[in-house]
Amino acid sequence: MRHNNYLRKMRIRGRNYCIAPEEYHTQIALWMLRIMVLTKSEPDDSLLDEAWFIKVTGGEIEVKPNLKVGEVRLVFEEILKKLEKKPTRRDGALYTNIDRLAKMVGLNAIDQKILAFIVLLQTQKCLKECVDLLDDLHLSAAKEVLADVLGCDRADMHNVLNEDSTLYSSGIIRLDRAGLGLRDMLCILDGMDNHLLEEGADIQTLFKEYFISSQPSSLTPADFNYIHEDFSVMQDLMAGAIKQGTKGINILIYGETGTGKTELAKVLATSLKVSLFSISHEDATSDLDEEQVRFRSYLLAQKVLARQRESAILFDEVEDVFSRYNSFTWKRQSGRLKAWTNAVLESTPCPAFWICNRIGDIDPAFLRRFTYVLHTRTPVRSVRRGMLVKYLGDLPVREDWINKISASEKLTPAMVAQACKIATLTGKTDPTALEQMIERALQGSMEAMGRPCEFKNPQLSSVMEYSLGFLNPSQSLVEVTEGLKQRLAARLCFYGPPGSGKTAFAHYISEQVDKPLIQKRASDILNCYVGGTEQNIAKMFREAKAENAILLLDEADSFLQDRKGAHRSWEITQVNELLVQMEAFEGIFICSTNLMDSLDEAVLRRFDLKIKFGFLTPDQIWKMLLLSLEGIGCPIEDEGLMKASQQRLQRLGNLTPGDFAVVVRKARVLGKSYSIEEVLAELETECKLKTGAKKQIEGFVR
Repeated sequence: MRHNNYLRKMRIRGRNYCIAPEEYHTQIALWMLRIMVLTKSEPDDSLLDEAWFIKVTGGEIEVKPNLKVGEVRLVFEEILKKLEKKPTRRDGALYTNIDRLAKMVGLNAIDQKILAFIVLLQTQKCLKECVDLLDDLHLSAAKEVLADVLGCDRADMHNVLNEDSTLYSSGIIRLDRAGLGLRDMLCILDGMDNHLLEEGADIQTLFKEYFISSQPSSLTPADFNYIHEDFSVMQDLMAGAIKQGTKGINILIYGETGTGKTELAKVLATSLKVSLFSISHEDATSDLDEEQVRFRSYLLAQKVLARQRESAILFDEVEDVFSRYNSFTWKRQSGRLKAWTNAVLESTPCPAFWICNRIGDIDPAFLRRFTYVLHTRTPVRSVRRGMLVKYLGDLPVREDWINKISASEKLTPAMVAQACKIATLTGKTDPTALEQMIERALQGSMEAMGRPCEFKNPQLSSVMEYSLGFLNPSQSLVEVTEGLKQRLAARLCFYGPPGSGKTAFAHYISEQVDKPLIQKRASDILNCYVGGTEQNIAKMFREAKAENAILLLDEADSFLQDRKGAHRSWEITQVNELLVQMEAFEGIFICSTNLMDSLDEAVLRRFDLKIKFGFLTPDQIWKMLLLSLEGIGCPIEDEGLMKASQQRLQRLGNLTPGDFAVVVRKARVLGKSYSIEEVLAELETECKLKTGAKKQIEGFVR
């Protein structure tokens, strides 16, 4: 471009690159002239040929042709001197909104100047093009240039544009150190520029894209009785923090999808009469990803709500926000940025709930900054049943169906709420149709979340109703169950032949004491690598403790063998590990085994009770037969045949409840209605398959 060309008499060329309202024209022109004086580049003709710019700078300017660069700058300096003598207007929606924001966040005069400059820089093309004339600058030089353009002290500008300043720590602006120019370095919170320019915007409009008042939950504290201890601690913690104004209170709630994490935070806030604000999930429109925008929204919410004593923040779905590689400091967490992140967590004035499904990608340095951490899990059966009853309301479903659905340990509050909502909206009144619809909805949700489940019909999953009367134990199982209800801590060993009811009784205990049951088998624990089995043993105890569950180790003889006969070191370390974990475990631990003679003596001493489950007595066998015949629809025939059958059964001394279950299942598979003769023949076959069963049982008596 020729110098004598772009400083010729200014005239309107029909172009309109700037759409700023008139009240901002003088301020924009002043900034542009200061930039032109500073820069060594040449602006395009169109940059200066705007009608409003000509008007603001005094109209037509006569200059001599063939001016040199230095002489051009002198011309601009003369225009600038004249313009700086004119009063700049500080009115319009932008300054009105900035004043309101300043009062809420605590912005000083320089903060407000910077904010106004960034807003107009992001929205006015003429100012953008003018700023682009500046050479590429590093951050320190960019701060000095900005101070000159805004007419501020350079030292003050350095203080304002640092990570501890209000403008930066509020999340309103961000300094991109990788930017090559002033425009690239100065970034405003996504969408904030347009909101600040909006005429008559209220507070809700100004902040709705970043945080909103959270909708109250339909649940109550009673719905979280299964975690009442954690609920009470968090409640007291929040109450104390709000009353004393304690900073850096962060509660992390994590767990599987649908376990009620968000609802728990809402119920806690409601119980304390605290206003809860949720960080919005609006899509990012800038070059920043959503997680960066959301965390900057969180910083803004902290600043705005700092003066509202009884407020809390809900930050949902924070896995990616806290990721080690994609966190809210916009780089991998290390060094200065990591320290800044930690400082944010420790110093925020407003208590916050952080909600996520997993914490594996969160840096341990961040995890330890959380004041309280809660892992939510699927509620116990009684709570699941209560959820169903609550959400079903007056829907006409059967009691036994509710019991069947609530038996699934994969059922979560969110699944129940959605499925029952569907059933309510359809308006169906037929119980069978309703039940099928809800089951289908629940199964779809479970499958989508990678937890497919088929709800078991109690009438089909078991051949007969479970009863302690069909077990032959060495200890009163009623007394054992009642004792465990009083004290939920014991180490129990169940031994006896296969099918004698050991595992079934463990499940019965789980239902009676209303605790989930974690069942592990040898195949779940054994590992081919050195130390792997020991790690799995420790892991299953940790899992049971975390779940507050009963731990059942089936086929325990694989781990309880006498160490005297061990030939390899790992055979000893496995037993040692199990002993250590048993001693430390404070819940109910049950081992079941078919073998007893070869178990380690030290292990046996650790069990509070060793209960033998023997073969059925003749009386139990007869009752079991009658119940089985009824289950497969076999008619009861004449008395003589029944008496002969009873005598025939007495010769079978090694029958278990499992044997009868096998026969009934076989009849159902074949679709046959067995006669008594056929049932007896099947039972005799089962007994013959138990080679050496009698000798084995004699060993149990020892």
